[in-house]
Amino acid sequence: MIAKVFGVILVTVSCGSMGFKIAANHRHEENALRQFIDILDYMECELKYRLTPLPDLCRKVATEFNNMTGSVFSDLALEMDRQASPDLFSCLINVLNNRQSVPSITRKEFEILGRNIGKFDLEGQLKGLETVRQDCKRNLNILSDNRENRLRSYQTLGLCAGAALAILFV
Repeated sequence: MIAKVFGVILVTVSCGSMGFKIAANHRHEENALRQFIDILDYMECELKYRLTPLPDLCRKVATEFNNMTGSVFSDLALEMDRQASPDLFSCLINVLNNRQSVPSITRKEFEILGRNIGKFDLEGQLKGLETVRQDCKRNLNILSDNRENRLRSYQTLGLCAGAALAILFV
């Protein structure tokens, strides 16, 4: 009898923790997108007013934004210094492949940025930054819509699934 009670508790808690993990991942994606939008604003100002070269810009972003998204730019600057790949997009893909902690939505935005920056003149790069920023804001709005209800639903569904499995096993 004690083994069954322990099993019920274990199944319920493990499924519930999956719901909480999904909600935490959702919050992580939102935070990463907000950080990325701030970085894009900073990059636009640096390009527009100081004409900072790309490797230096990546280093400045890494020092200004001491977070997960900013550290990607630090790795990108190192990758560009090594000239391991012929273009920025290849360098960025190498960095993203080595960093699995970047959320999928932010990873897609990084890839779009890699295609848009470093290939064109200043106007083209600024338009590319604006395109990525608008896309990030759109994705952030999608994630933010009914955020609290959605996160509570993930957590509740995890607990309910655990309770249902526990009932089936007993």
